[in-house]
Amino acid sequence: MQNMLFSSATFAMWTFTSVAAFAQNTLDPYATVGLNAGAGDIRGIVECRDDLELSFASAGVIVETLIVEGQTVKSGDILMRLDQQVENIEVDRRRTLWESSAEIDAANARATLSAQQLQAGQKVYDVARGISREDLQNRRLAADLAKSELARLTTQKSIEEYDYRTAQENLKRRTLSANTVGIISKIVRRAGESTQANDPVLELCDTSALFFVANLPVQQAETLEHGQAVTLRNIGREASFDGEVSFVSPVVDSASGLRRIKVHVLEPPAWLSPGTSAVLTLASR
Repeated sequence: MQNMLFSSATFAMWTFTSVAAFAQNTLDPYATVGLNAGAGDIRGIVECRDDLELSFASAGVIVETLIVEGQTVKSGDILMRLDQQVENIEVDRRRTLWESSAEIDAANARATLSAQQLQAGQKVYDVARGISREDLQNRRLAADLAKSELARLTTQKSIEEYDYRTAQENLKRRTLSANTVGIISKIVRRAGESTQANDPVLELCDTSALFFVANLPVQQAETLEHGQAVTLRNIGREASFDGEVSFVSPVVDSASGLRRIKVHVLEPPAWLSPGTSAVLTLASR
Protein backbone atom coordinates (compact mmCIF):
# COMPACT_ATOMS: atom_id res chain seq x y z
CA MET A 1 0.00 0.00 0.00
CA GLN A 2 2.85 2.36 0.85
CA ASN A 3 4.46 1.65 -2.55
CA MET A 4 1.19 2.41 -4.30
CA LEU A 5 0.92 5.77 -2.49
CA PHE A 6 4.49 6.64 -3.42
CA SER A 7 3.87 5.78 -7.10
CA SER A 8 0.72 7.89 -7.15
CA ALA A 9 2.57 10.88 -5.69
CA THR A 10 5.38 10.49 -8.21
CA PHE A 11 2.92 10.26 -11.10
CA ALA A 12 1.10 13.36 -9.88
CA MET A 13 4.34 15.31 -9.65
CA TRP A 14 5.35 14.21 -13.18
CA THR A 15 1.94 15.20 -14.52
CA PHE A 16 2.17 18.65 -12.90
CA THR A 17 5.66 19.21 -14.36
CA SER A 18 4.56 18.15 -17.86
CA VAL A 19 1.50 20.41 -17.77
CA ALA A 20 3.63 23.35 -16.61
CA ALA A 21 6.12 22.76 -19.40
CA PHE A 22 3.31 22.49 -21.95
CA ALA A 23 1.79 25.72 -20.69
CA GLN A 24 5.13 27.50 -20.92
CA ASN A 25 5.66 26.34 -24.51
CA THR A 26 2.08 27.31 -25.35
CA LEU A 27 2.68 30.83 -24.09
CA ASP A 28 6.02 31.00 -25.90
CA PRO A 29 5.69 28.93 -29.09
CA TYR A 30 9.25 29.80 -30.16
CA ALA A 31 10.97 28.91 -26.89
CA THR A 32 12.88 26.07 -28.57
CA VAL A 33 12.91 27.34 -32.16
CA GLY A 34 15.84 29.47 -33.25
CA LEU A 35 16.58 31.13 -29.93
CA ASN A 36 16.83 30.72 -26.19
CA ALA A 37 14.07 33.02 -24.96
CA GLY A 38 15.45 33.26 -21.46
CA ALA A 39 18.91 34.44 -22.48
CA GLY A 40 17.91 36.26 -25.66
CA ASP A 41 20.39 34.23 -27.71
CA ILE A 42 19.73 33.38 -31.36
CA ARG A 43 20.88 29.95 -32.45
CA GLY A 44 21.77 29.14 -36.04
CA ILE A 45 24.21 27.59 -38.49
CA VAL A 46 27.26 28.97 -40.30
CA GLU A 47 26.93 28.67 -44.08
CA CYS A 48 29.22 29.41 -47.02
CA ARG A 49 28.62 32.32 -49.40
CA ASP A 50 27.16 30.08 -52.13
CA ASP A 51 26.87 26.43 -53.12
CA LEU A 52 28.21 26.46 -56.68
CA GLU A 53 27.54 23.84 -59.36
CA LEU A 54 30.56 23.81 -61.68
CA SER A 55 30.40 22.50 -65.25
CA PHE A 56 32.39 22.37 -68.48
CA ALA A 57 31.49 24.68 -71.35
CA SER A 58 31.73 21.79 -73.83
CA ALA A 59 30.86 18.10 -73.94
CA GLY A 60 33.37 15.30 -73.62
CA VAL A 61 34.77 12.46 -71.54
CA ILE A 62 36.37 13.26 -68.19
CA VAL A 63 39.92 11.89 -68.27
CA GLU A 64 41.28 13.35 -65.05
CA THR A 65 39.83 14.28 -61.64
CA LEU A 66 42.39 16.10 -59.53
CA ILE A 67 40.36 16.65 -56.35
CA VAL A 68 38.48 14.64 -53.72
CA GLU A 69 35.36 15.46 -51.77
CA GLY A 70 36.09 17.61 -48.74
CA GLN A 71 39.25 19.09 -50.25
CA THR A 72 39.91 22.81 -49.88
CA VAL A 73 40.87 24.53 -53.13
CA LYS A 74 42.05 27.99 -54.10
CA SER A 75 40.90 30.17 -56.99
CA GLY A 76 42.58 28.96 -60.19
CA ASP A 77 43.27 25.41 -59.01
CA ILE A 78 42.65 22.83 -61.75
CA LEU A 79 39.86 20.45 -60.74
CA MET A 80 39.07 18.28 -63.79
CA ARG A 81 40.05 17.80 -67.43
CA LEU A 82 38.16 16.49 -70.44
CA ASP A 83 39.81 14.59 -73.31
CA GLN A 84 41.91 17.15 -75.22
CA GLN A 85 43.71 15.30 -78.02
CA VAL A 86 41.72 16.81 -80.91
CA GLU A 87 41.87 20.29 -79.39
CA ASN A 88 45.66 20.06 -78.89
CA ILE A 89 46.09 19.12 -82.55
CA GLU A 90 43.92 22.04 -83.63
CA VAL A 91 45.93 24.47 -81.49
CA ASP A 92 49.19 23.24 -83.07
CA ARG A 93 47.72 23.51 -86.58
CA ARG A 94 46.44 27.05 -86.03
CA ARG A 95 49.71 28.15 -84.47
CA THR A 96 51.68 26.77 -87.43
CA LEU A 97 49.51 28.68 -89.90
CA TRP A 98 49.77 31.88 -87.91
CA GLU A 99 53.52 31.71 -87.41
CA SER A 100 54.25 30.83 -91.05
CA SER A 101 55.52 33.98 -92.81
CA ALA A 102 56.49 32.55 -96.21
CA GLU A 103 53.54 33.97 -98.13
CA ILE A 104 53.58 37.40 -96.53
CA ASP A 105 57.39 37.67 -96.95
CA ALA A 106 57.05 36.86 -100.66
CA ALA A 107 54.19 39.35 -101.07
CA ASN A 108 56.20 42.01 -99.28
CA ALA A 109 59.16 41.40 -101.62
CA ARG A 110 56.91 41.63 -104.70
CA ALA A 111 55.35 44.86 -103.46
CA THR A 112 58.79 46.38 -102.81
CA LEU A 113 60.11 45.31 -106.25
CA SER A 114 57.00 46.58 -108.04
CA ALA A 115 57.26 49.94 -106.28
CA GLN A 116 60.94 50.23 -107.28
CA GLN A 117 60.16 49.33 -110.91
CA LEU A 118 57.37 51.91 -110.99
CA GLN A 119 59.64 54.59 -109.54
CA ALA A 120 62.41 53.83 -112.06
CA GLY A 121 60.00 53.74 -115.01
CA GLN A 122 58.41 57.01 -113.93
CA LYS A 123 61.84 58.63 -113.80
CA VAL A 124 62.81 57.36 -117.27
CA TYR A 125 59.47 58.44 -118.69
CA ASP A 126 59.67 61.92 -117.16
CA VAL A 127 63.28 62.57 -118.29
CA ALA A 128 63.43 61.20 -121.82
CA ARG A 129 60.22 59.32 -122.53
CA GLY A 130 62.43 56.20 -122.55
CA ILE A 131 59.41 53.92 -122.02
CA SER A 132 55.91 54.12 -123.38
CA ARG A 133 52.96 55.37 -121.41
CA GLU A 134 51.42 51.91 -121.66
CA ASP A 135 54.51 50.33 -120.05
CA LEU A 136 54.40 52.91 -117.28
CA GLN A 137 50.69 52.18 -116.69
CA ASN A 138 51.41 48.43 -116.55
CA ARG A 139 54.11 49.03 -113.93
CA ARG A 140 51.70 51.15 -111.88
CA LEU A 141 49.05 48.43 -112.11
CA ALA A 142 51.55 45.76 -111.06
CA ALA A 143 52.60 47.88 -108.06
CA ASP A 144 48.97 48.42 -107.02
CA LEU A 145 48.19 44.71 -107.32
CA ALA A 146 51.24 43.76 -105.30
CA LYS A 147 50.29 46.27 -102.62
CA SER A 148 46.72 44.92 -102.49
CA GLU A 149 47.97 41.35 -102.24
CA LEU A 150 50.23 42.31 -99.34
CA ALA A 151 47.29 43.96 -97.56
CA ARG A 152 45.12 40.87 -98.13
CA LEU A 153 47.77 38.55 -96.71
CA THR A 154 48.31 40.86 -93.74
CA THR A 155 44.58 40.71 -92.98
CA GLN A 156 44.66 36.94 -93.45
CA LYS A 157 47.51 36.72 -90.95
CA SER A 158 45.40 38.62 -88.41
CA ILE A 159 42.52 36.20 -88.98
CA GLU A 160 44.91 33.28 -88.46
CA GLU A 161 45.97 34.80 -85.14
CA TYR A 162 42.33 35.04 -84.03
CA ASP A 163 41.75 31.43 -85.14
CA TYR A 164 44.75 30.38 -83.05
CA ARG A 165 43.40 32.22 -80.01
CA THR A 166 39.99 30.62 -80.54
CA ALA A 167 41.58 27.18 -80.63
CA GLN A 168 43.42 28.00 -77.40
CA GLU A 169 40.16 29.08 -75.76
CA ASN A 170 38.42 25.87 -76.88
CA LEU A 171 41.27 23.89 -75.32
CA LYS A 172 41.09 25.94 -72.14
CA ARG A 173 37.37 25.24 -71.80
CA ARG A 174 38.13 21.54 -71.49
CA THR A 175 39.93 22.22 -68.23
CA LEU A 176 37.77 23.01 -65.20
CA SER A 177 39.31 25.37 -62.64
CA ALA A 178 38.05 26.74 -59.33
CA ASN A 179 36.70 30.26 -59.66
CA THR A 180 36.98 30.96 -55.93
CA VAL A 181 38.35 29.55 -52.71
CA GLY A 182 36.14 26.81 -51.34
CA ILE A 183 35.52 23.21 -50.31
CA ILE A 184 34.61 20.41 -52.73
CA SER A 185 31.28 19.28 -51.29
CA LYS A 186 30.29 16.74 -53.96
CA ILE A 187 31.71 15.13 -57.11
CA VAL A 188 28.90 14.39 -59.55
CA ARG A 189 30.93 13.02 -62.51
CA ARG A 190 34.20 11.13 -62.28
CA ALA A 191 37.04 10.14 -64.60
CA GLY A 192 35.79 7.90 -67.41
CA GLU A 193 32.28 9.36 -67.44
CA SER A 194 30.97 11.61 -70.20
CA THR A 195 29.32 14.94 -69.62
CA GLN A 196 27.34 17.39 -71.69
CA ALA A 197 28.02 21.11 -71.91
CA ASN A 198 26.86 23.02 -68.82
CA ASP A 199 25.91 19.83 -66.92
CA PRO A 200 27.15 20.02 -63.28
CA VAL A 201 30.16 17.80 -62.63
CA LEU A 202 30.92 18.90 -59.05
CA GLU A 203 29.68 21.16 -56.28
CA LEU A 204 31.88 23.76 -54.61
CA CYS A 205 31.09 25.46 -51.29
CA ASP A 206 32.31 29.04 -51.73
CA THR A 207 34.14 29.94 -48.49
CA SER A 208 35.34 33.35 -49.65
CA ALA A 209 32.83 34.59 -47.06
CA LEU A 210 30.95 32.86 -44.24
CA PHE A 211 27.48 33.75 -42.97
CA PHE A 212 25.57 32.92 -39.82
CA VAL A 213 21.98 32.03 -40.75
CA ALA A 214 19.02 31.72 -38.41
CA ASN A 215 15.24 32.01 -38.25
CA LEU A 216 13.62 34.01 -35.47
CA PRO A 217 10.30 35.55 -34.47
CA VAL A 218 9.19 38.80 -36.02
CA GLN A 219 9.61 40.79 -32.79
CA GLN A 220 13.20 39.65 -32.43
CA ALA A 221 13.97 40.30 -36.12
CA GLU A 222 12.71 43.86 -35.78
CA THR A 223 15.56 44.60 -33.35
CA LEU A 224 18.12 43.90 -36.09
CA GLU A 225 19.04 46.17 -38.97
CA HIS A 226 21.42 45.99 -41.91
CA GLY A 227 25.02 46.77 -40.96
CA GLN A 228 24.46 46.27 -37.24
CA ALA A 229 27.45 44.87 -35.32
CA VAL A 230 26.80 41.63 -33.44
CA THR A 231 28.79 39.02 -31.54
CA LEU A 232 28.71 35.33 -32.41
CA ARG A 233 30.01 32.46 -30.34
CA ASN A 234 30.48 28.74 -30.59
CA ILE A 235 29.35 27.01 -27.42
CA GLY A 236 31.49 23.91 -27.89
CA ARG A 237 34.70 25.92 -28.15
CA GLU A 238 33.59 28.77 -25.90
CA ALA A 239 34.98 31.08 -28.59
CA SER A 240 33.52 34.38 -29.81
CA PHE A 241 33.88 36.19 -33.13
CA ASP A 242 32.42 39.34 -34.67
CA GLY A 243 29.73 39.67 -37.27
CA GLU A 244 27.66 42.23 -39.16
CA VAL A 245 24.00 41.87 -40.10
CA SER A 246 23.82 41.63 -43.88
CA PHE A 247 20.22 40.52 -44.46
CA VAL A 248 16.92 40.55 -42.59
CA SER A 249 14.16 38.99 -44.64
CA PRO A 250 11.16 41.27 -45.14
CA VAL A 251 9.04 38.16 -45.65
CA VAL A 252 7.58 36.17 -42.74
CA ASP A 253 7.35 32.42 -43.31
CA SER A 254 3.64 31.58 -43.27
CA ALA A 255 4.16 28.13 -41.77
CA SER A 256 6.45 28.99 -38.86
CA GLY A 257 5.91 32.74 -38.43
CA LEU A 258 9.69 33.27 -38.48
CA ARG A 259 11.96 35.60 -40.46
CA ARG A 260 15.33 34.60 -41.90
CA ILE A 261 18.46 36.59 -41.08
CA LYS A 262 22.06 36.43 -42.31
CA VAL A 263 25.12 37.75 -40.51
CA HIS A 264 28.42 38.21 -42.34
CA VAL A 265 31.18 36.69 -40.22
CA LEU A 266 34.05 39.19 -40.01
CA GLU A 267 37.54 37.67 -39.97
CA PRO A 268 36.34 34.10 -39.27
CA PRO A 269 38.74 31.95 -37.20
CA ALA A 270 40.58 29.16 -39.00
CA TRP A 271 38.55 26.42 -37.31
CA LEU A 272 35.18 27.86 -38.36
CA SER A 273 33.65 25.93 -41.25
CA PRO A 274 30.23 25.69 -42.93
CA GLY A 275 27.79 23.65 -40.88
CA THR A 276 29.15 24.82 -37.52
CA SER A 277 26.47 25.82 -35.03
CA ALA A 278 26.72 29.22 -33.38
CA VAL A 279 24.83 31.59 -31.12
CA LEU A 280 24.23 35.24 -31.90
CA THR A 281 24.26 37.83 -29.13
CA LEU A 282 23.30 41.38 -30.01
CA ALA A 283 26.00 43.97 -29.35
CA SER A 284 25.24 47.08 -27.35
CA ARG A 285 23.62 49.76 -29.51
